[in-house]
Amino acid sequence: MRIHSVWVAAGLVALAAVSGCGTQEPAGPTAATTAASPSASPAPESTPTPERTKDDTEAGPAELLARAEAAMGAEAGWVFAVTGEESLKQSGAPGSTASYSATVERTGTPEALHQTGTILSKGKRTPEELFAVDGTGYVREGGSGAAWREGPLTDPEIAAKVEDPLTVLGSFTDYAEKGERIEVTRTGGEIRLRIRIPSGSLADRTERPAIAKAALEFRPTLDTLRKAGVTAGEKRIVLTGLEETLVLDARTHRMTSYRSSFGFAVPHEGRQLRYEQRLGADTRSPFTGRIEVPAAASS
Repeated sequence: MRIHSVWVAAGLVALAAVSGCGTQEPAGPTAATTAASPSASPAPESTPTPERTKDDTEAGPAELLARAEAAMGAEAGWVFAVTGEESLKQSGAPGSTASYSATVERTGTPEALHQTGTILSKGKRTPEELFAVDGTGYVREGGSGAAWREGPLTDPEIAAKVEDPLTVLGSFTDYAEKGERIEVTRTGGEIRLRIRIPSGSLADRTERPAIAKAALEFRPTLDTLRKAGVTAGEKRIVLTGLEETLVLDARTHRMTSYRSSFGFAVPHEGRQLRYEQRLGADTRSPFTGRIEVPAAASS
């Protein structure tokens, strides 16, 4: 999540709390809290979509995800509303929290993404804009007068800022292929696919793709904590809970919403640092425009 760039000092602030110093921000939600209930606002239909096949009610996760990929790929692009929140708290001390909201435009051919949003941290709102095109990210924070920063999407700092809701379909497909248990429920015109991992450790990322995904989001904050003196190994960094829920329209199989929440507890000098993240995405409408990187960003 892109919050890290503004919130990077939170790790140092939390460590400073040992000596009685800390932020005045309220603590974020507990990691044990599950993701908020997904809102299901099906995107307007601009092209005909086939009705469900007779065996749809018996289709498993892999088949449902394949249908969702096809349904979302039938449009040139999509508009999503994205929200996120991160918090870092040390036991016995005040916590630090930051939130984010954005509109994301995403096209498939050519593959490109444009997001505009606002970061709220310590009472300050910071606008942010990002383009992701041809493997490169272009980011500016602070409004139209701010400088652009360019970097490969393989750079963790850049990658953490990109919110592409369509990648969720690929993530869930990976989970299914690697044996993660995906719950499927069908109610009220919706199909919900959910994965839950109640506990684990950061070291489990080598075996479980959902934890690997959470570890990637956590990495910028962990790097900051390392610089601040945290030395706990990955086996001692505990996953305090993970849940992801993907909602599809039962008739069209289009993705309507996604919610995720996870947390890690990091031991340090007899205390615990608790990192938590929530993310939500809602499909708003098909997108028919073009996404082009401004000359000022790529110069």
